[in-house]
Amino acid sequence: MSENSKAAGESSTKPSHGRAALLASIARSARLSPTYLMLVALATAIAHVGLLMDSPPVIIGAMLISPLLGPIMGFGFGVAIFELALLRRAAVSLGAGMVLAILIAILLTWISPIQDVTPSILARVRPNLLDLLVAVFGGIAGAYATVRREAISMVGVAIATALVPPLAVVGFSIATLRFDYAWGALLLFITNATAIALMATITARVRGFGTQLSPRQSWAQTVGIFATLVALAIPLGLRLAANVREARAQSAINRELQQLAGPAARIDRLDSNLGGTPAQVDAVVMAPAYNEGLQDRFADRVEGLLGRDANVRLVQIRSGTPEADDARRALEDAIATERSRKEEVTRLRATLARIVEGDATSVLVDPERRTARVFSIEPLPAATLAALQIAFPGWTLTWGEAEPPADEATSAAE
Repeated sequence: MSENSKAAGESSTKPSHGRAALLASIARSARLSPTYLMLVALATAIAHVGLLMDSPPVIIGAMLISPLLGPIMGFGFGVAIFELALLRRAAVSLGAGMVLAILIAILLTWISPIQDVTPSILARVRPNLLDLLVAVFGGIAGAYATVRREAISMVGVAIATALVPPLAVVGFSIATLRFDYAWGALLLFITNATAIALMATITARVRGFGTQLSPRQSWAQTVGIFATLVALAIPLGLRLAANVREARAQSAINRELQQLAGPAARIDRLDSNLGGTPAQVDAVVMAPAYNEGLQDRFADRVEGLLGRDANVRLVQIRSGTPEADDARRALEDAIATERSRKEEVTRLRATLARIVEGDATSVLVDPERRTARVFSIEPLPAATLAALQIAFPGWTLTWGEAEPPADEATSAAE
């Protein structure tokens, strides 16, 4: 053999050796091991604390510890080369990590004295099409960094494509019986994980992996990737459209109020919850003089814009007087108190429902009288009753021995 042919043979084997070494590294990162499970548990615990504290730095710390990106990349490269052993390994590791993270979050929520929904939690229960785009771009960056073995770039991918925090929110939501939140957070995780894996598949094929596949296998791969992305994009796109409509409705409500109040008035505060039934709108208007009938006209405009019933509360305050500042502070305190009361009622109902093993129809809560009654054959242990009295001061808690009447059970379920 000549020196030229030998050099050509050596150069042709170098890329294949490099790809084999890279696949071996990816397979190791996708392996289910005690270290992997320990890191998932620790990352979930940190993310759970960060979510309850509403602390972005703590949540980012959980993202950096999480090893879930390894099996997701393994799944993507396994699809690229049709390697069933790598696919099984990645699927088992990812599934075990998901289950463990959710169980850890449920346990931490049960033992935590804080079960309030924070802005960090709310930010992960309503995914939309923009989250899919972030996951797509993050998946491309992560796959490229994997091929180039750029560990620092993978740190940025781990932060951009949140994986553990949504799972922590799923566990928190299940533990507090907020199943709509649990579904939204799970959809966010599925969106991120699937988009990252599919972008890893595409990047791997572009970089020369899977060249041994037949045209039929490559076609099936392309169709599968496209169909999966479309299946994810449809519900996320609908959610984004709903968010846009809500933002436009809020802007229109603000314009209508300013028009009704007049150019001399100033909108000091406008809070709205358009997703509720009925919608809730609270507003404070500062003006030199009182505008007779403004609340009724504003309520009619709001219901006309939304096309459904709405609870509208409007306070007018004369600007430039000490009474104006006092009235504004009083309204802010009233709104904060009302929100706190609703959150307390939600926590009490969820806590009592857990005591009767999730049967919400056996729990009757009267927020106006601050009384709660649990209908069950088994009596409430004295220690549990004492703990509930400490956790919910000012509430009268009783324990029944029969099922509640039909009308009471209906109100309890509501």
